[in-house]
Amino acid sequence: MSPTLSRRLILSLAASAMMAGPAFASSEKKKEGEGQALDPTYKLGSMTIPIIANGRIVNYVFVALTLKLTSGTEVESFKAQEPALRDAIMRAAYRTPFVRPDTWQEVDGPRLQAFVLGQCATLFGKGKVAAVEIAKQVPRKHVMPPNAATLRALQQKPDTPSP
Repeated sequence: MSPTLSRRLILSLAASAMMAGPAFASSEKKKEGEGQALDPTYKLGSMTIPIIANGRIVNYVFVALTLKLTSGTEVESFKAQEPALRDAIMRAAYRTPFVRPDTWQEVDGPRLQAFVLGQCATLFGKGKVAAVEIAKQVPRKHVMPPNAATLRALQQKPDTPSP
């Protein structure tokens, strides 16, 4: 091994040891303050919720949800049921859309939160989820807000596409 290579190896090992030091220190601090732990949360991955007006999809909104769990609830137990919760949300989004009457760029937050809270009670048991928070909403495209003329035009379009 050349002296330059060994010197580089020693320097890189020293640098990585210095970087790992703060990580080990933060884990020790976490263990000391465990008695003051916050209520656990579970973050659902981003979902694409359709915005449907008069039976037609006018936009999609990417929504990230956070479930605030009650004290003593194990976060790990939610991983197995997450696909069932996501499926229920998507089915409801197409059946009874979470559309706000004044915009096509956001979902109806209170309706979505109430639905997810009800589904969590069904899937995980009552009292396990304290609240549902919409962490982020990003529309796929920025469309004009609905108005009476637009809604009438959508209602008058034929359902079958022209060839």
